[in-house]
Amino acid sequence: MEHYIQRCCIQLTNNIEEAIRRGEKIDVKRVCGGYTMDVIAGTAFGVEVNSQKDLDHPFVRDAGTFLTDILSQGDFLLLLSKAIPVLVPFINFLVRHFFQPRGYKSFIRNVERIKEERQLEENRNKKPDFLQLMLSCEENQSPNKDRMNVLSSVELIAQASVFFIAGYESTASTLQFMAYLLALHPEVQEKIVREIKDRLGDEIPDHDGILKLKYLDSAIHETLRLYPPFYFTDRMASEEVTIKGVTIPKGAGVMIPIANVMRDPEYFPDPDNFIPERFYEGSVDPISFLAFGFGPRLCLGMRLSLLEVKMAMVHVLRRVKFVKTDDLQESLKMKPGYDLTIPDRVIAIKAVMRDIAATG
Repeated sequence: MEHYIQRCCIQLTNNIEEAIRRGEKIDVKRVCGGYTMDVIAGTAFGVEVNSQKDLDHPFVRDAGTFLTDILSQGDFLLLLSKAIPVLVPFINFLVRHFFQPRGYKSFIRNVERIKEERQLEENRNKKPDFLQLMLSCEENQSPNKDRMNVLSSVELIAQASVFFIAGYESTASTLQFMAYLLALHPEVQEKIVREIKDRLGDEIPDHDGILKLKYLDSAIHETLRLYPPFYFTDRMASEEVTIKGVTIPKGAGVMIPIANVMRDPEYFPDPDNFIPERFYEGSVDPISFLAFGFGPRLCLGMRLSLLEVKMAMVHVLRRVKFVKTDDLQESLKMKPGYDLTIPDRVIAIKAVMRDIAATG
């Protein structure tokens, strides 16, 4: 997957440079969203698109419409279903008949078309992507009849949809907030740039290379701590347990407030400040960092997401410097009523070419 992600990183960097030459501020969510759209389309579905340039590609157009509607109306229904589980049948009825996202049917048709093409190819030209892994476990393809190890066609489509939504939104969100924090904290930005120069030089930032970038990794984790893509996650109690005097019965649904835990001073001293060193020094209790969840149900796309962010940051920061301006918000307000971390207004950041910044 690395070669494809590298190409997407180069296009991302070029787009930011073009905006600089035009004297425009960077709408980081928009440009980074194009990057993550390209990466997830290629690595999950084997579809090579350039949404950073071609917004009219059918896959990009349908997926973008689908995502917009999911984020605008899906969050409210999701929160309502979790808060009042008895309403789930009614909510399912509403979704089926009144709130089906625009672009959903077209997106599903695209996935089904790709699936049919793969099945016709049989063993020829199999691609090492997420969809191919699922196809190998599909009900009518798997010789293993154990229901725990196969997927129905409906399950396959559902998992593909969720993987796409999570892979696009969460990674774009992380890149957006990291650019914002680096603009506010130029000393952290320069430490990252020095580490890239010292550890990689002019090397292409492949998987092995980025493992050397410990401070960059710490800055990404601190970004995720302050601005996790999701505010909460939920689990079902597999057994009865008592925690701090509260008894949770077996089978009960439990909501874990990710954002609250990661800003709790008991686990993170000075919790509202951006301090990558707390992760670099290895003093964080692993179970208190919940941006990707924890345990057996840890986010399936964690490694891909971190790889995307690190490779993108190396490419971009080698060429570009994010700059704090007087109108850049010191603190961000988020849209209420969402389980996703979404700013209430566009984050537009000034950037300059790094060689110009060095002389100026």
